[in-house]
Amino acid sequence: MFAMLPLPADGPSPWLAVFGRCHLLVLHLPLGLLPALALLEFGGALLRRPAPRGAVLALAWLGALGGAAAIATGLALAGDGDHAGQALERHRLSAIAFGALLCLAALLAFLPGRLPFRVALLLACGAAVPAGHFGATLTHGAGFLTAPLAPRRGPPVAAAAAPPGTFAATVQPILDRTCVSCHNPDKHKGQLLLSTPEGVRAGGENGPVVVPGKPESSPLVVRCGLPVDDEDHMPPEGKPQPTADEVAVLRAWIAQGARFD
Repeated sequence: MFAMLPLPADGPSPWLAVFGRCHLLVLHLPLGLLPALALLEFGGALLRRPAPRGAVLALAWLGALGGAAAIATGLALAGDGDHAGQALERHRLSAIAFGALLCLAALLAFLPGRLPFRVALLLACGAAVPAGHFGATLTHGAGFLTAPLAPRRGPPVAAAAAPPGTFAATVQPILDRTCVSCHNPDKHKGQLLLSTPEGVRAGGENGPVVVPGKPESSPLVVRCGLPVDDEDHMPPEGKPQPTADEVAVLRAWIAQGARFD
């Protein structure tokens, strides 16, 4: 919907960007109301006590309005250029299906028979799962849900102790651990892709991140050295941080010409 709106000649409206960022606030409303509505409706059926019709209608319509708002803000947020790829498309489609089912359930709640409403309610609960999963993938990176189950691995000490060799053997593993969750084909913050050599070479919207032979001028290293609470520090606070040995590997690799062979 918002992708069809005419944009100003000097780029997207900043108000539209602010509206899109409200998605992270709005999306929790329908996701929180849906379990309450399901508990009220199906709990009453199990106890053989009809759920209060007024409460069901109120929750159903609040959920539908919240779902519509989440879709609208999400479509606006998708146009900010930081997200792309298959995960975005899957999240978009599953979220629209989720919102549409919430609206359908709200309409069916007016019918005297409860079966159509309950079927729509169950389908909305099912659609919430992929919509939330793909949203988390966009925000936190692939594998976020199952990451705690994966074997814990420490930093690549052997790579850090050895002189920098190939990019694939010594540098890319560091980027994969600390940077790629926000700079990948599905989520390229700052138009920066760090999951491939081509992306590292290309840099981002602020220019190159690696200056061959000059680690002190390379944002890839400079930003790691800023205080963690500095807004320009990368990776952001709360994300996996490179160790001193890993930063040393990055410095040495850049100092030796930042070769990708």
